[in-house]
Formats: sequence, structure tokens, C-alpha cells
Amino acid sequence: MKLFLSVLLCAALPSMALAAERPKGLAAAEAVAKAALGANCDMNGMEEVPMAGPDAEGFGHAVYRFSYKPDYDPDGDAVEAELYQLFCGSGAYNIRNAFVLKTSDDETPQLIAFAMPDLDYGYTDDERNRLKAKPKVRGFRATALLVNAAFDEKTRTISSHTAWRGIGDAWDAGQWTFRNGDFTLIRFEVDPTYGDQDPSAPESYVVYEAGK
Repeated sequence: MKLFLSVLLCAALPSMALAAERPKGLAAAEAVAKAALGANCDMNGMEEVPMAGPDAEGFGHAVYRFSYKPDYDPDGDAVEAELYQLFCGSGAYNIRNAFVLKTSDDETPQLIAFAMPDLDYGYTDDERNRLKAKPKVRGFRATALLVNAAFDEKTRTISSHTAWRGIGDAWDAGQWTFRNGDFTLIRFEVDPTYGDQDPSAPESYVVYEAGK
């Protein structure tokens, strides 16, 4: 785990070296996230979180700007958007992120809630390396925190990857794409097994994929 932390910290250092001036809307975005999430977005107690740059990951904020035309008003003016990716805090091997969206047609920045599958599965053994059956989606919930998140500006897609423990043998990963002013879940994958995996079982399970 110490090695993993060292790699993570080293990866974050170049991001912090790219630190830029804080954009005007950042304080309002931070206030929205802190008010909604409380201790879950304490930003590791930092008085001022550095800007990490538009392509960086790690212990810093990032802001992305783009414009779009909603499907319901294709002949109207383009909407200007600012997407704030906020560093909310970190544990031993995961970084928590919140996202706040500010658009030109809304005076108030909005904390984004992400749809997340609620899974039903069970283990055959105490080591939790075998499943009784493949995971099933029993519903959906919403979360305002993603883990180890990244934003792809070309596809306007946010992705997350959560390590369930330090060595990363069990994990889940999601993708949410921007449509008409909000982010829609398009894919969610999970590997809930630990240790030596059953060779006859899939390495992971895609439990939700849009259009399938």
C-alpha cells in the first residue's frame, strides 16, 4: 500500500505544478459542494485547493468550459457551461471528487448527482473470491461523490474507478456522458471478488450499459 501511495502522490505532483489562477466561479462551486456534502467534502482541510490544470488528475481542482445546444431547443442560442471538478478529499488509495455545473441560463451553480446501480450479489466463501451468481441490478441510487474521477473533454464523459481495497483486485467503474445539461449513466462495471478469482468466472461484470 505504501508503494501505491507513493505512485499516487508522484502522479499528483506534476498536476500541482500546473496550478493556475483560480477562476471566478470556483469559490461558489466549492461552497455548493461543501454545503451539500459536509465532512465528505472537507478537501483534506486545505484552506485553498490548488488548480490542477485541465488535463490533470490528483489533489487539485479543474475547470472545463464548453457550449452546447439542448435537443429541446435546437434553434436557440448555445448554452455556455462551466464544469468544476472538485477535489473533496482522499483516503489511503482513493480520491473523492464532486462536480458542479454552472450554465449561462442558470444563475446558480448546481451540484451534479450521478445515477449509480444498487447491486445484489453474494459470496460463496469467507474470502469473498467466489460469487453465488453474477451481480444483479436491483435499482438505482444517486451519489454526488465519484472516486478517482476524470472528465474527457472530447466525449464530455465523466468516468470513475473505485478501488475497494489498496491492491485494487475488487473495484467498480462508471461512465456518465453529458446530455442536455445533465450527466447520464451509460456504463457501469464491477469486479466484486477478492484474491484468487474463480478461473471459470468472468474477470468483471458489466451490470449496466445504455442501449443493452
